[in-house]
Amino acid sequence: MGHASGLHDPEARVPRDRRLTKRRILKDVGPLRFGEGHDTTFPYALALATGAEYDWLMGSSGAAFTTTIDESGWDPLAAAPRDAETLARAARAAGVRLDPEPPPYDEEMRALILDRAKEAIDGHLPPLVFGLGGPPEYGLIVGYDDEGPTFFARTFFDKGDDPRRAGWSDFESQDKGGLVFLDKVASPERHNSAMEGIDTALASAKASDHALMSWSAALRDDERWSDAKHAGTAAFADHAMRAILVDKRRAAARFLRAARGLFPNAPGGDLLRAAESYGYAADAAAKGGVGEFSGSIAMRFIDQGHRRAWAKNLDLVRQNDGEAREALASARGGMR
Repeated sequence: MGHASGLHDPEARVPRDRRLTKRRILKDVGPLRFGEGHDTTFPYALALATGAEYDWLMGSSGAAFTTTIDESGWDPLAAAPRDAETLARAARAAGVRLDPEPPPYDEEMRALILDRAKEAIDGHLPPLVFGLGGPPEYGLIVGYDDEGPTFFARTFFDKGDDPRRAGWSDFESQDKGGLVFLDKVASPERHNSAMEGIDTALASAKASDHALMSWSAALRDDERWSDAKHAGTAAFADHAMRAILVDKRRAAARFLRAARGLFPNAPGGDLLRAAESYGYAADAAAKGGVGEFSGSIAMRFIDQGHRRAWAKNLDLVRQNDGEAREALASARGGMR
């Protein structure tokens, strides 16, 4: 947005009847939950905000096809896309432009931010928020109350079904309560978005393959996990990374099946083959165990045999990913 993005006279831009509004919460955005098939938080928050299809944003952005890992720190946050290029591709596919306005806000900016947030929510294009009250993941600002003022948000770390309340003190920095407004722009042709996602899948092949190989090798490095406390912490990270991997590959398969009809028969058939391979990759990853994290999952991770079995499943993911990319390369050659 920038401080000069048309916010100089907010009152003049707000219809008189809306100036009387005291409170509003978008009821069609329900609680956000990990492990329900929408675990990559930026595309999901963007899909909810814009009405776009989650799988389409995952595929068009390239996020569905990638694997990333923090080899040394084993930080699960590394598994989700954070780079500006992926976020921009998702936004283009959704027909919006990202307009970040990072905190902190002085008194003048607070009035402008509040006005624009109200305008966005009233227009059913709510802003995204990053790292609000928890780990650096994306959620949405879904409501406001002039008293306070108070914002209402949906994040993946809320307790219960009600929206989280947030005041100005919760918007600390770009990484802790960073707001991202959305400006509508012309949507690209769907076949162009599909090709952009496929190009990203092919361009990221080497890095993704290396990440899977490193993940599998680390699981086989028994000395690395000899400390039970360290291994227990790593079990949660591994479980979270696995959930995101399964989510990504299932989204990739659905995206490619949807994209198949946009192209002639020959590349369409190759897209279907790629979709099947990504589906197999998701199934192989899911064999390692998905669902809510628990103590039993941590105990299994500490077991050498379990880690090695999971490493073999990751080898299958690599193999299926490779076969999928071969089909994608063949499909891309037949596209215009």
